[in-house]
Order: sequence, then C-alpha cells, then structure tokens
Amino acid sequence: MKSFVDMAPKNLLCFSHLRWDFLLQRPQQLLLRFAEHTNIYYVENPVFDAKEDPYLSFGTRSETLWKMVPHLRAGLTSSQITKSLGQLMDAFLENAKLEDWTFWYYAASALTFTKKYKPGIIVYDCMDEVSMFRRCPEEMSILEKKLVEKADLIFTQSYTIPASKKVFHPSVYPFPSTGSLEDTAQILSWDDTYTAMSHLIRDASAGKRSQYEYYQNKNYNRQLFSFS
Repeated sequence: MKSFVDMAPKNLLCFSHLRWDFLLQRPQQLLLRFAEHTNIYYVENPVFDAKEDPYLSFGTRSETLWKMVPHLRAGLTSSQITKSLGQLMDAFLENAKLEDWTFWYYAASALTFTKKYKPGIIVYDCMDEVSMFRRCPEEMSILEKKLVEKADLIFTQSYTIPASKKVFHPSVYPFPSTGSLEDTAQILSWDDTYTAMSHLIRDASAGKRSQYEYYQNKNYNRQLFSFS
C-alpha cells in the first residue's frame, strides 16, 4: 500500500507576486522546506524586456528549487500578456503528468493563464484579503473567488481571514506568520507549519486519488456489465 508520502505530488509549481530574491518572506520560508522532498518551480510576475518572442528564464536556488521569470515584450495589452503567459506554461508543462504536480498560488491573477490545468492538488496560500484592499480592481476579487472555489486546500496567514473564506470553501486552515499576531505563543515554527501543511496536502492528495480510482473502477465495471 502506498504511503501518503508516495501519494503526494512530486512537483510544486508556485505562482507568486513576490520576487524570490527580494526578501526572505513566507513563500521562501515554506518552499525551501518543501524543496527538501519536492521539486519546486517558483514563477514570478513577468518582466517586459523581451526583444521578440516571450521566454522563461530559470535560476537555480537549490538542487530542487528553480526561480522562473517570464520575459515578455513591452507594450502588450492585458489579453496579450495572458496569452503569452499561457503559451509559456503550455510549453513548460507539455510533457508533464499533472497528477504529479501541486499548483501553489500566492497570486490569484495567475489563474488567468492556468485555469485550464488540472493538477493533482491546488493550494491557495492566502497572505492577504485581496478584496479589502482600497481600489482593488473588481476582476481581482472575482479571480480570488474563483481560486477559492477551485482550490483543494486554503492556507491563511491570520485567524481573521478564514471566516470570509469558509463561506466559499470547507478546507481553510490558518497558519499565522511571525508578526501577524500579537500573541506569538499562537504562532507555529516554520518547521511545524511545513509539517502540518505537508500532512494536509498528502491527505488531500490521497483522498483525490482514492476518489479517482473509485470512479475508474466504477466505469470499468460498467463496461464489463454492458458486455455481459
């Protein structure tokens, strides 16, 4: 019988609005730990310096962690940016078995060019309540709601965010970071946070695979009976 470790997706593709090399923040603290057992691909927001065709640059941050930066031409419209990013993701994931992948979102905006994919697990690690930002574009609030509905697991940085997320999703887990609470006794260490998140991801992955196998067997039995 496979263990939860064996059943968990082996690759993690993270979409973030934060630059990896800028500061050591929540994404780096967590993903450096996940990289001990998982291949991590950290996708930053695009830079607009490509002379012609769009491309991805890769920077190695450890043996199992890569920073990926999309390079696009300057002057593109919003729809052209989305199309270019989608083409880059299609090329990157061309031969990937998506059931072996976790998609990890810090930026709901990445859903514009990744919504068609069906990875093994989708995680939304919500650092901020986007809809509470002043002058937040309506499309960003809509994208976040769609991501909440699509995600298998939602992690949050504080205890105040989950109440709003639970309206749309049953699997919301608060994991406050240092500085987000006055009572530091309520904050787990980064190692404990990583361990707890890992177990939740493995349980979710095992549940999805069990469900998939159930329907596969059900369809197979239906085919057998149709020929009897």
